[in-house]
Amino acid sequence: MNLIKSTVKTALVVALGFVASCTDPEPEDNSYSVPTSFNFEKASYSGQVDRLNMLKEIETYMKLANAGETVDATTLKAMYANDGVVWTSDAFAVAQPTKDLESKTFESHQAVIGSLMDELANLSVNGTLTSSLDGEKTYLFNENGFEPIQLIAKGIMGACFYYQGTSVYLSDDKMDVANDITALEEGAYTDMQHYWDESFGYFGAPTEFSIANTDGASFWAKYGKKTMNGGLETIDNIMLDGFILGRAAINNKDYTVRDEAIGTIRAEWEMIPVSAALHYLNGALENITDDALRNHELSEATAFIAALKYNVEASVTATAVDAIIAELGTNLYEVTPEMINNTRTALANAFGITNATDY
Repeated sequence: MNLIKSTVKTALVVALGFVASCTDPEPEDNSYSVPTSFNFEKASYSGQVDRLNMLKEIETYMKLANAGETVDATTLKAMYANDGVVWTSDAFAVAQPTKDLESKTFESHQAVIGSLMDELANLSVNGTLTSSLDGEKTYLFNENGFEPIQLIAKGIMGACFYYQGTSVYLSDDKMDVANDITALEEGAYTDMQHYWDESFGYFGAPTEFSIANTDGASFWAKYGKKTMNGGLETIDNIMLDGFILGRAAINNKDYTVRDEAIGTIRAEWEMIPVSAALHYLNGALENITDDALRNHELSEATAFIAALKYNVEASVTATAVDAIIAELGTNLYEVTPEMINNTRTALANAFGITNATDY
């Protein structure tokens, strides 16, 4: 299955007191106010919160390998599929999750995650830990210097959370106006509202999230804070002009503004993996002589760049993404500053970024 590449819509810039014009179908009133947070009545995305918490628990288990402990592939795969697992983190102290991560992951990447889990389990028994030069951190790499833990965790962030949030729950199929209007007029919590809320859930942000209040963020929202290093206002754009504005537009049957907000979400969310990858490429250059820190950072950068494939309105093709990653070569133990620089330049050029060293 190939995602369709199309032109990213221009980000919509609005003030908090935005008043939207009537569109087809027309709202009952000719204007509406837009709140400053995502605290919408009846908003529900508990399944997405569960999946975020499941990945957190998977990460905790995987990182035992970095402390020299053995991890089991069968256990990892059972956690990924939520098949017979007893979840023990505080998030599931009251009720066990009924959702799973595997079925929501982009189909062709599910087997990749499974293979990486096999590799991690084998390395935890037969591999050798690599320590940073200061001795403070240890990581488990494969023979080519890639870190399965990061490829798994960031791979699920990309092929599951990012894919579902940008390309599934905001799709035309989910945003079906014809099936939504009657329920909306009757005051019910509609399918469209629910799908929109579920996309927001995959972003990993608390309802009050903003540049001024970044507490409580996880996964994509947490990494969104790194985009500020490059002078971007990604967080506020996604929240105010994307999720909040779009949800208010749905509530008022303003589907033109809703669609513009979808474009904003896809375009701005895309900048998070771009910015995170640039951040880790810069870190790898700073730690070029430290095998542990360099390879850890390059593994993260690789996974973030790969995530760019899963946005239906991606600015670059999957082939172009693979070409950017290929600049790093196939063995991170043999990577050079020039190779990392070439990767950073290729990524920055693809997105019109001229200050890549600032990230």
